[in-house]
Amino acid sequence: MFLKFKRKQKERPVAQTLVDFPGEFFQAAGEELLLRVATVSDIPGLVAIQEAVYNGYAPWVSRDFYHELTQEKDRLYLVALRKDQVIAFIALVKRDLVSDLHIANIAVLPVWQGQQVGSYLINTAKAVAREIGLKELSLEARRSNTGALALYDHHGFTVIDVVEHYYIDNHEDAISMVLDLEH
Repeated sequence: MFLKFKRKQKERPVAQTLVDFPGEFFQAAGEELLLRVATVSDIPGLVAIQEAVYNGYAPWVSRDFYHELTQEKDRLYLVALRKDQVIAFIALVKRDLVSDLHIANIAVLPVWQGQQVGSYLINTAKAVAREIGLKELSLEARRSNTGALALYDHHGFTVIDVVEHYYIDNHEDAISMVLDLEH
């Protein structure tokens, strides 16, 4: 009789082409949280966060995250953990055509919203952009996501465009925003 062992799949973090991010601890709601580079094993947590944020719907599914996390491009995906639970994440993409750092995705579990976790992620994105010599951060947000829009406004993002019917799932408009890091 032969025993079959599953080979443990090697963790594949996002290619560290943007910055070498060793991980760091930060405080939120009286808890010590860890911010580190996302790995493939974090994907179920990333999907679960989106389902919690979007009432059971995940705009990005497992295969989307897997594709992104295994790209050898200018990406940096970070996860915030409380103990071993992923409670928030941010997806950063360096875009060469417009020369900015784009926040492709950011989400915080609803129970952690309003606890400065989102602000910490945005401030980290600002630091990464500055470290790699970029002068702008950009993002899109759903028109109905007033909480996120208020957070981005608080951090100095300005609206540059409204992209009609941007989101595939419900054809909602996107508010396109930019943060000038030189001011």
